[in-house]
Amino acid sequence: MGNKSFQSPSRSLLLQLFIPPLIIFLMYQYIYSGPFYPLSCQLFSLNCPKASDTLTGFVDPEFSEIKNIFKKNIESGSEIGASVTIYYNDKIIADLSGGIADWNTGKLYDKDTLQLVFSSTKVLTSLVVAKFVEKGILDYDEKISTYWPEFAQGNKENVTLSHLMTHSAGVGWFDNYLTKIDDLSDLDSFSKILESQPHNFGGVPKRSYHACTRGYYLNEIIRRVDSNHRTIGQIVQEEIMPTYDIEFYYSTPEDIYNSRVAQIYSYPIPRLLPKLFLPKWLIMNPVHHMFHKMFDPNTPTYKTLVSSCPNQAQPKDWNAIDMLKVEGPSYSGITNSRSMAKLAAIMANNGKPLPENEGVEPILLNNDTLKKFLEEDSSESDISILEDITMSKGGIGIFRLKGIDDYEFLGWGGSGGSLFLWNVELKIGFAYCMNAFHTALLGDERSLAMLKETVNTVLRLKNIKE
Repeated sequence: MGNKSFQSPSRSLLLQLFIPPLIIFLMYQYIYSGPFYPLSCQLFSLNCPKASDTLTGFVDPEFSEIKNIFKKNIESGSEIGASVTIYYNDKIIADLSGGIADWNTGKLYDKDTLQLVFSSTKVLTSLVVAKFVEKGILDYDEKISTYWPEFAQGNKENVTLSHLMTHSAGVGWFDNYLTKIDDLSDLDSFSKILESQPHNFGGVPKRSYHACTRGYYLNEIIRRVDSNHRTIGQIVQEEIMPTYDIEFYYSTPEDIYNSRVAQIYSYPIPRLLPKLFLPKWLIMNPVHHMFHKMFDPNTPTYKTLVSSCPNQAQPKDWNAIDMLKVEGPSYSGITNSRSMAKLAAIMANNGKPLPENEGVEPILLNNDTLKKFLEEDSSESDISILEDITMSKGGIGIFRLKGIDDYEFLGWGGSGGSLFLWNVELKIGFAYCMNAFHTALLGDERSLAMLKETVNTVLRLKNIKE
């Protein structure tokens, strides 16, 4: 028999052999790579970020693992740009920045970068209200209608300031109004919308997160009782910022916006959809079940977090100056981790100035006010964010965080991941902000890993001294 000539496989056969494995390989690369990697890095491990190229700041040698966690967050694609500042025992033990503030320009995320921190703003707003309580101008147990008679409409006549601070005032959402950013500029007209809104629960106090509305109502109360009729943001800019040497803008000046504010990046939709619709056991870091309710206009969650917030904006929409120049004391804070951490450290020091500023900076809150501010209100199931939330009378959260639940942390967090927390017992002040928007409810693995490491190191150091 003669030899048959060799025939090469057809192109279609080659495609059938190699394309499916290639697709599987690329899908694996995509799924298990960092959500905020450039696509070239996700698929082909090209142009992957190196934290060492952008990292600035310092860490106390005893806390060096915090730096490793921070670097890993960037290099794993969990971050785009971020900063973290941590105080222990009245001193800064970590102050780090790294990554990219703006992909389009390549601007680095550094010590001069400012960041929108969303609901972490609520902590400073609560402190401003506490200052008015301290002066005897406001009382947590007083009815809001005492300061604002028109507020009493629609079964709201018995709502107290404490109800508002603890998200139990029944004004967490608007029934017949979609919040427009332009309306917020005319506070006199906007106050008519606020006061005419009926109580969400017929006058019965119920814990339902006032995501955006708490700041609107507090701003009107403060404007009415302040001798100069200032907003909360104006008070912060005139009194808090220069007094405590921090930056915390409620209304962002255009020059600050153009030169220093980091861009926000939404969690990638292709990664978000499986988190929403696949079984939890198939998903790494599944979204909080609250997020499923955000798509149903009939739920308190949607009414609270979407329709009653400016322009029903998505995270990336907040990159526009028009969104940032209008004050919203529940969500509009533009700041950095150093500013939040300094205030957190002062609160961890029972409201007193840090040692290096004693005699220069005044007491933030005196002992009597601090006691009222920290008085535990209640722990209730919140019908909007679907969590049991323990609030203080002054309007901050009291948390037992997973993995460090032997210690109470006070403060609040912001949508996307920012944190503004402190612990008095261990004298820790912790602040974190970022521009990569994740989907956890109170911090996530990026920040909480650093906080846990801080606590563990503090406990280790205490054991060594003992």
